[in-house]
Amino acid sequence: MSLFILSRTDTNEVGSLAVNTIKELQKRDRSADLYFSGVLEKLVKESTILSDAVGFIRKKDFTEQLIETDELFDRVFQCAKQFVHANTLLLDDQMAQKAEKIWLKFSAHNINLDRLAYEQQIFLTDSLLKELAKPANKAIVDELIGLPAQIELLKVHNSKLSDLFQQSKEAEAAKADIIAPSTQKHVVRDIMNKELLPYLEVMGKANPDLYAESFALISEFVNSINSKVRARLSRNEKQNKEEVLEEN
Repeated sequence: MSLFILSRTDTNEVGSLAVNTIKELQKRDRSADLYFSGVLEKLVKESTILSDAVGFIRKKDFTEQLIETDELFDRVFQCAKQFVHANTLLLDDQMAQKAEKIWLKFSAHNINLDRLAYEQQIFLTDSLLKELAKPANKAIVDELIGLPAQIELLKVHNSKLSDLFQQSKEAEAAKADIIAPSTQKHVVRDIMNKELLPYLEVMGKANPDLYAESFALISEFVNSINSKVRARLSRNEKQNKEEVLEEN
């Protein structure tokens, strides 16, 4: 029976098989065999694409980072807002009136902007910070109790959120150009099943000194993975049958 990789082999298993196969086949110089060299070059290229796609998907998920960064931003914004409000309650009427002017700036930019979507939140905060940086407003901010330090923190955390959000959008755009790993694994498996493995099997008999040892080792790789796949399918089938029995 011809050697082949089962169709239910998952992405990581196909990737692992390709990497180990390439390592084994690159141990010896077979450059004189033009067909073999062409197939191996193709496998290297397509397995690299698969590896890059898997790595990209794993590394470029910004969801958790955005949530964590946004939570810190929200706390800083709330703190700055509360400092402004606290200053409006000062017994010093002159200071309280100045604080009211800053409170109006916050209100004009949405006093609850921390509840908005990332892009709105970043835009409004950036606009608010520019308004507060104007000389007349900055002079008041610098007088208010506790506020200057919070405004500086707000700048830092809004910048962090903005940078991370931009990176996430760039990653989403790049993802559109990345072949899905689940699709690319079929390309790699087809090269091995339809081109490489049948050729190695024939050449293992026709030129055993150059191919037999490598084919035997690669056969072990493939059979080992196929055994894992069959065991997994068997477990899943058994579980499904048990679930049906329980329902009945």
